Amino acid sequence: MPNKLHMQYGNQTRIWYSWLCCALLLACGGAEDQAGQEPSVRQVPRDRTLILGLTQMLDYDAFNPFIPGMVSSTGSNFLFEPLYYYNAYSEENNLIPWIAESHQYNEDYTEVTIKIRDGVQWSDGMPWTARDLVFTINMLKAHAPELLLSTDMETWVAEAVAVDELTARITLKASNPRFLFSYFTDCFGNGVRIVPEHIWKDQDAKTFKNLDLAKGWPVVSGPYRLVITAPEQRVWDLRPDWWAVGLGFQQLPKVERIIYLPFGNEAKWSQQLLANEIDSSIDLRPVNIKTVLEQNPNISTWTGRESPYGYLDWWPLSLGFNNLEEPFSDPEIRWAINYAINRAQVVDVGWQGAGTFTLYPYPEFPPLMRYIDQIQDLLAQYQLNTYDPARTAEIMERKGWHKDEDGFWSRDGTRFKIVVDVFPNLFQDFTPVLIEQLRQAGFDASFRATNDAYTRMTQGTARTFVIGHAASVRDPYFTLRLYHSRFVQPTGTAAEYFWRWKNEEFDAIVDRMAEVAPDDPELVELFRQAMDIWFRELPSIPLIQWYHRIPHNETYWKNWPTAENPYVNSAYWHRTWLLVLLNLEPTR
Repeated sequence: MPNKLHMQYGNQTRIWYSWLCCALLLACGGAEDQAGQEPSVRQVPRDRTLILGLTQMLDYDAFNPFIPGMVSSTGSNFLFEPLYYYNAYSEENNLIPWIAESHQYNEDYTEVTIKIRDGVQWSDGMPWTARDLVFTINMLKAHAPELLLSTDMETWVAEAVAVDELTARITLKASNPRFLFSYFTDCFGNGVRIVPEHIWKDQDAKTFKNLDLAKGWPVVSGPYRLVITAPEQRVWDLRPDWWAVGLGFQQLPKVERIIYLPFGNEAKWSQQLLANEIDSSIDLRPVNIKTVLEQNPNISTWTGRESPYGYLDWWPLSLGFNNLEEPFSDPEIRWAINYAINRAQVVDVGWQGAGTFTLYPYPEFPPLMRYIDQIQDLLAQYQLNTYDPARTAEIMERKGWHKDEDGFWSRDGTRFKIVVDVFPNLFQDFTPVLIEQLRQAGFDASFRATNDAYTRMTQGTARTFVIGHAASVRDPYFTLRLYHSRFVQPTGTAAEYFWRWKNEEFDAIVDRMAEVAPDDPELVELFRQAMDIWFRELPSIPLIQWYHRIPHNETYWKNWPTAENPYVNSAYWHRTWLLVLLNLEPTR
């Protein structure tokens, strides 16, 4: 088998393919040890295989999409198909019906009826029905706040019933004109994973691993089946009996096998891209993507081979805090930290100028700018973009802090420490610039990039951290709801969103925003009121807009999404990834 695999995947580096072949042999031969692995895996040519590099795979032995901190971006993000897709980069046909054919709200947006496409099936041949949707909603409600998006289901859903096999009716506790868009439309990382009732109904959703290849688990609706899952890799093979082909709704993807290779980093991905050993990776930093483009003519990006080498993502980054814990629970302390930050320098030095900073937790997508334009006076009033260490010093001294012999703020013999948690391989270019600015202003600052960074954030043991706002793309409500106190959990208890900030006035405004349609002028005024409070309290400090500089290797696959052909973004960890797989074409 190693020799055949080496021949079938082409003339590439001997060391890497020796490792891959050994991993395949171990996985296939160790069926009893690998959650019921199938005893053999068919051969697939390299030019029909898509190989993706990622950092890690914590849940290689599980496939439960609801456990905070353990959500997979290697399958569950695109193989549990949604009711709708949304493409934030297209000026037309943004909303794409998928499992759902249509839906209808009542007059006051307190009830929505959903029509399911007839003929959809799960991978085990069972029908995908309205009962699966209703079961998922009720399961999440029953486990609030322990499962992802369970708090939202408990907050909004009064009743979910299956009127018949193809019709679901959801009655809401209050008016919510964006309920389906918020939770059942896949857009970037948004969307509730709808699971099959016949598999999940007798399981404990908090502990169910949902992984046993001998039983055909996980049961999904998308066009791939899992054949190998191990710490070293996850492999999906094309499933010819995908429901969408039989209905004439979609054609079968040309990609016959998907291989995820974890434990990578930018240096390794760059080498593999140069050798055509992988077809894409997690987004690269400016210096690395530029190097790869210069040395491999087969590599392209969203913007071709030109700067900024990628697209604006929905993930503007902030310096976040556990706002329950001192000293970060004090808004004045958070403002003192803000005055120590030179955002322009963070971009110029950390990103070599290839990007933009931000003063708000929103991506600069056109639908959002009509709201952002209305708060420019608030930005001027609060002077958020003021780099002034003297103002930092004034606040710190007024709060009883004094600089010690090394120039760091201290009080009662204890230094003011800021340990910023960041994800490995993502923020190591600009974070040192941020840390040095904080140190120059007198904070004993450092950062750590560990594999358990996400867990630290969910648990609140990360007192400071850098993370993005995966929320708003067309109106500001989605981002503001991340700061609603309903998501606050005590330090040490997992929280869906990490800010741990409470403000009753802000909550009331956001609750009202949820009831107002996106095209209602009232939403603009509510947004202003909410942002006035947000700027005053500053529960997180906006830093930079995030760009996905994702390499597209065209050696084996072409028709990647681009600025000229923006059928969707190309992040394979997002929930719209199936749309990319359906569009990729073999180069050869």
